[in-house]
Amino acid sequence: MIDELLRKFSLISDQVDRDELRVILTEFAKVLDSRISGDVVEFGCYTGTTSLFLARILRKVKSDKKLSLYDSFVGLPDKTQEDSSRAGDEFRVGELFATKKELLTNFARNNLPRPIAIKSWFRDIREDQLPDKICFAFFDGDFYESIRDSFTKCEGRFANDATIIVDDFANEKLPGAARAVNEWHAKNSAKIKNFREEKSLAIIHLK
Repeated sequence: MIDELLRKFSLISDQVDRDELRVILTEFAKVLDSRISGDVVEFGCYTGTTSLFLARILRKVKSDKKLSLYDSFVGLPDKTQEDSSRAGDEFRVGELFATKKELLTNFARNNLPRPIAIKSWFRDIREDQLPDKICFAFFDGDFYESIRDSFTKCEGRFANDATIIVDDFANEKLPGAARAVNEWHAKNSAKIKNFREEKSLAIIHLK
């Protein structure tokens, strides 16, 4: 199913490559196959490249799980000291700007159900804007505070056996992502069944 979707549909941005996307979708399919309760969240969706594929899989398997997408829709925030990198000064404030309208238009053009799309900095997401239970989370906030806030907002909502994937864990240009993941891992090791790095991704399976 995944290879079929990757052959059939193009990627609408360069923020994820096909190898990374295949890993994300494979992990997502495992969650659905295991019938883990809860809904699906993506923190940092940009124009919706990954989001569209998650929605296609949900439709393919006829799942009624809700897809909730969160983004500032004004581009990246400022970096903090935790994001400093010797690899360069890319990813500046305001970059990776896409509007909520652009995201939803991409869903409409692909004849996919309209997702729940929330415009907000992650730290400001309200409790009632989050699913009660989360089976699969993809965090793609790039920076330390964004990834930290993604974990914080979802804390206490992860289902048993949920999967969390964090982008840019192995990206030397975005070291804040790894710092936030490692901090969360150190504080929550008792909840983690398995942790691995694949491509640029951190893949976390919870107990």
